[in-house]
Amino acid sequence: MKQIITPNGYLAIETIFGIDVYMGDCFVCELHGKTFADFSYNEKIDSSKLDDAIDEELSIEEFLIEC
Repeated sequence: MKQIITPNGYLAIETIFGIDVYMGDCFVCELHGKTFADFSYNEKIDSSKLDDAIDEELSIEEFLIEC
């Protein structure tokens, strides 16, 4: 299982279902169906793009909770 820590401090863990995202010990969200390859170029992960995707997922979840 691959994992990285993003510049925003998220722990991203690649699973067979997608990327699970944690902040400390707390589960934050899942990027369903995504892999680190979706955020990579020349086999190097662009952690800023990963952070952007996490922030977008969190804003969508927040919007859905408010509805």
